[in-house]
Amino acid sequence: MNYDQRRAELADFLKTRRLALQPEEVGLPPRTSRRTPGLRREDVADLAGISSSWYSWLEQARNIRVSDHVLHSLAAALRLNAEECDYLLALANEDARSSANVPPDGVPPALQRILDSQLPHPAFALGPRFNILAWNQARTDVYGDLTRILPAQRHLLRLFFDDHMRELIQNWEPSARSVLAEFRAATGPYVHEPWFTALVRQLSENSEDFRTWWRQHEIERHRVTTREVKHPFVGRMMLEETVLVVDDRSGRRVILEIPQPGTGTESKLTALSLRYQHVQAPPRHSNGKGLDVTARTNRWRT
Repeated sequence: MNYDQRRAELADFLKTRRLALQPEEVGLPPRTSRRTPGLRREDVADLAGISSSWYSWLEQARNIRVSDHVLHSLAAALRLNAEECDYLLALANEDARSSANVPPDGVPPALQRILDSQLPHPAFALGPRFNILAWNQARTDVYGDLTRILPAQRHLLRLFFDDHMRELIQNWEPSARSVLAEFRAATGPYVHEPWFTALVRQLSENSEDFRTWWRQHEIERHRVTTREVKHPFVGRMMLEETVLVVDDRSGRRVILEIPQPGTGTESKLTALSLRYQHVQAPPRHSNGKGLDVTARTNRWRT
C-alpha cells in the first residue's frame, strides 16, 4: 500500500492543531511578535519531550515510524481531546484496516428489518466509507428517493454538499460541518485509499464550502444533533439524530432520526407516511440505474 497520503494527512493535522494553539494556552510566555500564529515547531517538540528535528520531519510527512508513546506525548502537547487522539493514532498506524472487506452496497436482512421497524421515523445504514447502504421508507418520505440517484453517488458527503440538501435542511451549515468532521474522524485509517482521495478531490472541485472546511481538519465523533428540515409538503420538522454502531466489525452504523418533542414533528412524519403508503415502495438497497446526484430532480414521488 501507498502510505504517502496518510503521512500527508498526519502532517497537516499536526500543523493545523499547532497553529490553533497560543503559547499562553500551554503555559508558555506570550510571544511579542504575532507574525507566526500559534505555536512554533520547537515549542511542540519541547512540550512533547522529543527533538525539534524529529517533530519537523513529522510535519514534513517524512517516512518515519513513530511509537504510540511519542504520539500520546504529542497529543498531550497539542491538547488533543480523546477523539482527536484516536484520529492521530489511526493516521500513524501503518497496519490499519482496509475498508475493502465490507460490501459496497446492501445490508443483512435483519438490519433492513431494524430500519423498517423505525417507521415513521427516518433511519438509514452507512458503511465505513460513509456510503449509504440501506434505508427505510420514512427516509425517502423526508429526504427524497435515493433510487433516483446512481448507487455510486449515494454517499453522505456527496448528498450533503448537493443543492437539494442545502434547500431542505434549514441549519445546513452546522449540519454539514458536523457530518464532515465525523467523516474525517471515522475514516482516518482509509486516507491512503483511492476512493478517499477521489472523493475529496471531487468535492473540493465542486464546493467552496467543502474546500474551506476540509482545510480546517476538524475531528468530531457523532453526538446527538438536531436537524431542522423544511419539507415541501408538511413544512418545518425538528429531528434529533443519533448514531448506533453495528457491533460486527463491519464498520457499519445506523442513523436514527427521532422527532424533537413539542415540535409537532411526530404528527408530520405520520402524515408523510400516510401520504405515501399507497405507493409501492422501491427496494431500499436497489442497484438499479438512476439519475446523477447533480441533476435537479424531484426526489419525492408524486
